[in-house]
Amino acid sequence: MEADMSDITDIAYAAKLFKEIDETHQPDLDKIDEALVQKWWHEQHFFHTNMEAIDRRAIRVLKPGIWNHNEGPDFMHAEIEIDGKLHVGDVEIHVRASEWYAHKHHLNSRYNRVIVHAVLFNDDFNLRTRLQNGKRIPTVELLKWIAVDTGDLYDDTKDTTTDGLCRITGKQLNIETLKAVFESLGRERFLEKTESMRLLRTRLDFEQLLYEGIMEALGYERNSKALRELAQHVPFADFDQKSELEIQAMLFGVAGLLPSQREKPLPAEVTGDPSIVALEELWRASAYAELPPRMTEARWSFTGRPLNHPTRRIAAMNQLIHHCQGSLMMYFLPTCEKAATADTPKALKTIEKELRALLTLETTGYWETHSNFGTDSRKAALIGNNRAVDIIINKILPVAYIWAVEAGSQNLQEGVLRLYSVGSKSTGNKIIRKVDEQIFTEAQQMRHLKPTARIEQGFIRLYKNYCADQLCDLCPILEHDAVLPEEN
Repeated sequence: MEADMSDITDIAYAAKLFKEIDETHQPDLDKIDEALVQKWWHEQHFFHTNMEAIDRRAIRVLKPGIWNHNEGPDFMHAEIEIDGKLHVGDVEIHVRASEWYAHKHHLNSRYNRVIVHAVLFNDDFNLRTRLQNGKRIPTVELLKWIAVDTGDLYDDTKDTTTDGLCRITGKQLNIETLKAVFESLGRERFLEKTESMRLLRTRLDFEQLLYEGIMEALGYERNSKALRELAQHVPFADFDQKSELEIQAMLFGVAGLLPSQREKPLPAEVTGDPSIVALEELWRASAYAELPPRMTEARWSFTGRPLNHPTRRIAAMNQLIHHCQGSLMMYFLPTCEKAATADTPKALKTIEKELRALLTLETTGYWETHSNFGTDSRKAALIGNNRAVDIIINKILPVAYIWAVEAGSQNLQEGVLRLYSVGSKSTGNKIIRKVDEQIFTEAQQMRHLKPTARIEQGFIRLYKNYCADQLCDLCPILEHDAVLPEEN
């Protein structure tokens, strides 16, 4: 099935045409080992909120327990509230729920102290896991609550520190071969990202998947997890038929960032501003206001540049939701779909420019001149050009690719990959700077590669998959003879 959407200009009409893929994605769990899931549990890569077992019991992890690397339950002496009652005991981790019985834990008295069975994916029909003594314990499907970057589910397990001298440092390089190596690595990283994001398709429709991804990307390092948590608390479907101010009130209210929710009261001249008064009134009228508080001001970081404050990031998401007129997918997908027939770099760069324009909207209203409630700011777009490029490369294109795969559109898959290949480079990060230090010299600088987003993603894949684990013998740069032989 292949949709021709290139001529569609009315987003509201296009939203009505968009159909979710009927089939539920079944993840390839063979690519994920139990040790990885144990690491996620140990580091608690989950939302700071109550989880819920598959039998609907409330689960709150106070202490994940001591990681047991020997025989027996994976974590010992954990402290977990189950339906508000404190339980102290062990936790067993599996990739699939059915592995409890496959491993015969239900026949082993050593596991009778287990209080929670934590699994990545629930493939079983048992709402509660049976112990050898006949008791039943709750099973938690972690995939519903995981809060790591959707594009880095695997990469986040890597240590990004290295010791020792890189074998390439100071060597003469074949720039063309090196460029090909990084382009290949960049393609691999993109496809890995799409596969890891497809894990979330077991529970998310495309609108929610893209919404959570954009929220996460808006938060930078300090607030990405909190913004994704907010997107979980206020699902995209709840914005249907809501006005721009109603959406804004819902987001700020659930985030705990409205002036009336702050720990330190704001001056009357701030709270009396007509824009704030309207937001407070809409929040009080919202169904969310009747629910227990989900997030508080303490959850957010206001360090760094005022233009990057979480209040402006939430306002940016509100602006996008308002402009997309009911469908984030159909706000971006018709533009991505043009790549299916674009066969020149110039045409592809034009498509990227159009995607950036969809993100870098002109700021209006209260946030045109404020970085926080009551804090003035210079006028600037809520989403800048560099952040827009990051969102396109790491969120929009992977979701568009997944949609193309599930829709059976080979042309669109290839078009998205071409669009990714010409994507603009970023302003850099610590990994890219580290690769620069390790590989390039004054005579042969990184800029000689004419870096694109794809090449930069190749830098990241090289570092995380080889350098961080010191797999020097497998280094693709050496394997593909990108280092020139030394002259005698």
